[in-house]
Amino acid sequence: MRALSFPVTAALVLALAAPAGAIAADNWQNLPGSLQLEPLGDSLRMNGTPMTIRAFQSREPAETLLREVQAAWERDPGHQPVRRTSIPNWTVLNQTVGERHRSFQVREEGGLSRGFVALTSPRDTREPRLALRLPPLVLPMQVVDSVDQGKVSQQVVAVSRRSVDATAAALEAALKAQRWERQSVQKQGAVVRLSANRGGEQFDAVLSAQKSGALVMINTVK
Repeated sequence: MRALSFPVTAALVLALAAPAGAIAADNWQNLPGSLQLEPLGDSLRMNGTPMTIRAFQSREPAETLLREVQAAWERDPGHQPVRRTSIPNWTVLNQTVGERHRSFQVREEGGLSRGFVALTSPRDTREPRLALRLPPLVLPMQVVDSVDQGKVSQQVVAVSRRSVDATAAALEAALKAQRWERQSVQKQGAVVRLSANRGGEQFDAVLSAQKSGALVMINTVK
């Protein structure tokens, strides 16, 4: 199985920002047989919403895949219309049926078509619980909880209204207050990297300067 990464989840959160929708649990992807699907994690929640994600790559042109998937989805009994949208570097198909929602996103890269197909269950959403209580003025925008091969991880994308240095200092104070032990702090230009541990848990954060403050990307594993 593939480890989750911030580029993957950032792309998927845009693709899945659509109304909720119900799809049969069996063969919910309904994709061309030529696509080889690879699971991303054993279980996954994005902002508290359960998700099932599969990655794929194909030698077929992206436009061919988009036409085939849209036609297959629109033939499904009880379907709703398939909506096609574009976000930077990606083309996305979204469809809702009943209480679930599915999406297909693809782009061409390195001579191949690469992408993801995902199923979400919005009615089962629950409030995510952060592994680290964030300091004031650091606001979480995206929280991804996943389990992959027994490893439990959480990825948080947050924004801060303070500078990188001030935000890093606030994070260090929060870690200390919550009994994390700092391992390292490294600064390279406008980027600060911070790591800590607590028993068998590992914390890593990357902070980068933004016009209005700082972008904070956090990964915890236990």
